[in-house]
Amino acid sequence: MKKRILMMILAVGIMTFGCGKENPQTSSEIQLSEDVIAETTIDDEKIQSEFDFADIENVEFYFASGAGGWRTFLNIEADGKFYGEYSDSDMGDIGEGYPNGTLYYCLFEGEFTKPVKVNDYTYSMKVKEINCDKEKDTAEIIDGTMIYYSIPYGLEGAEEVLLYLPGAPTSELPEEYMNWVRNDMADPEALELSFYGLYNVTEKNGFSGHEYSNYIDDMMAATEEWAITIRASLEHDDLNQAEMNVKSMELYENWDAALNTLWSELKERLSDDEFKVLLEEQRVWIADKEAAVKEAGKEVEGGSLYALVVNMKAAEITEKRVYELYEILKAND
Repeated sequence: MKKRILMMILAVGIMTFGCGKENPQTSSEIQLSEDVIAETTIDDEKIQSEFDFADIENVEFYFASGAGGWRTFLNIEADGKFYGEYSDSDMGDIGEGYPNGTLYYCLFEGEFTKPVKVNDYTYSMKVKEINCDKEKDTAEIIDGTMIYYSIPYGLEGAEEVLLYLPGAPTSELPEEYMNWVRNDMADPEALELSFYGLYNVTEKNGFSGHEYSNYIDDMMAATEEWAITIRASLEHDDLNQAEMNVKSMELYENWDAALNTLWSELKERLSDDEFKVLLEEQRVWIADKEAAVKEAGKEVEGGSLYALVVNMKAAEITEKRVYELYEILKAND
């Protein structure tokens, strides 16, 4: 099974150029109460036989903001053990000794209990243990980047975790779950889930799971489909100016989320030297994008059209960059 190379030297290069967010913190070892980590005693015949962790060895689960740079990746092995990483970056948060910005990071591993069938498309499991590589509230500067060690965001506080199978009726899944994963769907209004899902019941966090071989292609297809939907609404719906401003921001965020996903994949597939070259190129691209967006807004600055104009320009430039990064990624498959 393909494993992610979760090394801190790569973590320094993870700068995903999304907006930073207030970062949650926790201890390096998340202690769970005995009643949570103890496996529930169940008769053998009640333990499901249709699904096994081996079925998702090649599936990567993904939890992320639709508009920002933070994300958590999670992989589950055949024996129920899991590993992953959380990261969030803010290139604008710089200081003495860290001119390359700030990274919030967590490398983690743990284990789930045996999945128990709830219904034809849902299985329940407990988190037996989860440990982080670094202690909370610690930080260090590596290669000009300030690294703050954080939690496995998305799994924090997890007691029960539900696993959804492809084909699960979306109308029967928690709305809180669907709110997290709807943008990962080629058709946000689809009646069935097209991928595996994980749902942290306690914190109401939702992961989507895709096989390595088609995850990026699925993400690109969903991004393109959602962009078409937003553009159609902007062109044909009877929207007022405020609604058009919101839609244009959604379009930009759609492409920005795709860019961040591609960037995270590239930092893992490229060599250190290749990634450093791309990182410098990306910094130039960001500066050029910001300048172009500012220039586009000059003629309407202070007016009601300003948000629409700058959002559409940012979306246009980011969309082009997404396809450039996608081609680089495909060349390094």
